[in-house]
Amino acid sequence: MKLYFRTFIILLTTLGFLACKNKAENENAIPRSSSGTYFSIIDFTKDQWATYHGQPFSLQRITTFNGQQDSVMLSALKMQWSTIFKKFFETDISDPKYLNQYDFSTFEEPTTQARTFTYTAKKPELFTQKLEITADLYTRKIRSIYIETQKNTFWNKQSQKLLYAPLRVIQIHEWNDPKIGTDKDLLVEYRFD
Repeated sequence: MKLYFRTFIILLTTLGFLACKNKAENENAIPRSSSGTYFSIIDFTKDQWATYHGQPFSLQRITTFNGQQDSVMLSALKMQWSTIFKKFFETDISDPKYLNQYDFSTFEEPTTQARTFTYTAKKPELFTQKLEITADLYTRKIRSIYIETQKNTFWNKQSQKLLYAPLRVIQIHEWNDPKIGTDKDLLVEYRFD
């Protein structure tokens, strides 16, 4: 009787270890955030704000509208950050409703020591068409975030490209192609000095 009991205990323990191993392998197969959603632009922006808010940065804003360029120096302490944040917040895909709406891929570049994570929209009607996050291969710090959006209506076609490289540059490039009227091409670039 003791031999059967020992064999039964050893069998249960072995099955328990195998079940735990398979569960851990399945959990690591798909990269997700702790909440099970895609990367959050809003959370990242809040983190950047908490990290750098109050720093006496000066930025050069270069505005190019339909080929005409203008530039001005600005203090980070007096800028209207809400208009910039709004552009980025509108592209956020972290809401659970976006799960399975994007293809995810990753690419490692040993030469630049970077890893790029890309979310590509599966449907053309999604506002955020592409989200590309480049991070340092070893420190995992984000080097840049690049976003492409589009919004098509009967009267108008709008698209934009956004770029943020921490403490280097913020770019907002917008195209507006209406059925009636002239095309608009606006690039606003903030360069950190």
